[in-house]
Amino acid sequence: MDQPNLVYITADQLKASAAPILGNSLISCPFMEGLAAEGITFPETYAASTICTPSRASVFTGVHPLVHQVTCWQNKAPLNLPQMSELFASARYYTAVSGHFEQGRNLSRGWHEQVDLREPGPLARAMETKYSHGRKDVGWSSGAIDCAPGEGHSALLADRSIRMIDTARRSRMPFFLHFSFNDPHPSYYVPPPYDSLVDPDQVVLPVMDHDGARPAWQHQALREVRTDEASQRDLKKVVAVYNGMIRYVDDQMNRVFQALAERDLLENTWVVFASDHGDFMGEKGLFEKCEVPYECLTHVPLVIRPPTNRTARRGIRIPGLVDLVDLFPTFLSLAGIPVPDYAQGRDLMDWVVRGAERPLRDAVYSQVGDYHGHLKSTFPTGTFNSGRRNALVRAGRSREFSYIRDPQYGDEAYDLTRDPGELDNLLQRGSVPAAVNQLRDDLDRWEEACLDLRRQLNVIPGDRGFEPGWE
Repeated sequence: MDQPNLVYITADQLKASAAPILGNSLISCPFMEGLAAEGITFPETYAASTICTPSRASVFTGVHPLVHQVTCWQNKAPLNLPQMSELFASARYYTAVSGHFEQGRNLSRGWHEQVDLREPGPLARAMETKYSHGRKDVGWSSGAIDCAPGEGHSALLADRSIRMIDTARRSRMPFFLHFSFNDPHPSYYVPPPYDSLVDPDQVVLPVMDHDGARPAWQHQALREVRTDEASQRDLKKVVAVYNGMIRYVDDQMNRVFQALAERDLLENTWVVFASDHGDFMGEKGLFEKCEVPYECLTHVPLVIRPPTNRTARRGIRIPGLVDLVDLFPTFLSLAGIPVPDYAQGRDLMDWVVRGAERPLRDAVYSQVGDYHGHLKSTFPTGTFNSGRRNALVRAGRSREFSYIRDPQYGDEAYDLTRDPGELDNLLQRGSVPAAVNQLRDDLDRWEEACLDLRRQLNVIPGDRGFEPGWE
């Protein structure tokens, strides 16, 4: 059998609970739903970080932020860890990437062709059009972009991605393609009619108030996001528009998928869909993201569709905790490329075929922060100032509990079964379940293992990027 092709398609800032394949009934998404019907869905998938650069660096280096040392947006990937794209290129794969792949963060190595989301010309103009909309002082501004759907950034990126497919096909080499769409990343604006696709009156807002003690930093965050200035209609509208953005990007990803089908490439192509991290989208009264690993920011969708020529179970869901870092060994193994022995993830297909009846792991871990730069609030496209952390925040998450170690503002722990929105900090309640203490101890051991691996690999960190003007 010929070496298989791999196509990795991502949406940016799509939280798991907003994906229709994981329970969101406000919208339908033909691409996601079709892929899930023909593939394998991993409903308990988590990112290694809550923001773009660390999460993407983890997928492409196969190790966690504690190892590669990309812990906030301003860091660059390490200089001496091979990236997945380089390993594919060395194995005589044609490689190409488009969109939001952190070209300026040393994550651009190993690609024969690359098109950044801000490529000069139509893409840059479309991005500027999107980012120019909305209020700059609140986290919930939302509405319509002044352009037709075909002129929006995701549509233009789909156009470029389809051209990349044709180039890859002409190469007569097996190919590894990564198409990284920016939607539904804020600002929360989308071309009509997608801004009105969901009726705000149909939106049920998440719980925004705490019954227990709210961490002190969140009071400042609420003032920055200025939720108290928004009406119920404003809040429901931003959720509705976010859902419209999801449908918009799904339609564009579907165009790419159909281009593969029309060229008879699905016969021998693995197609993988995921997101890099989530979004508050009203949870805790907040919007956007921050440098604290909550469920809504780390839980993401993941679907793997096998090639048509492979015998495989299709339309199935595999429960159990999955780490996006698992994509590194999974992709390499699918292509028959040796996996570096230091990779921290697991081959998902090996698990599915040989042992899906057993949990892959007891907990997933994430790290973010250690930010010492000069940015404050970056609305409408980024995070709020109080959501940044000068210290590194680490978190462990089992299927029942979460534990967040925040040296700057104090630790948090939550009962995910009783309190899935992580509103009631167990550490403020006195008596702490033994399982929480166990998770805390497991987090300690995980951190030490990561630091040992960093030393063994002699990781040379990239530029930390904290000079005024650099950001």
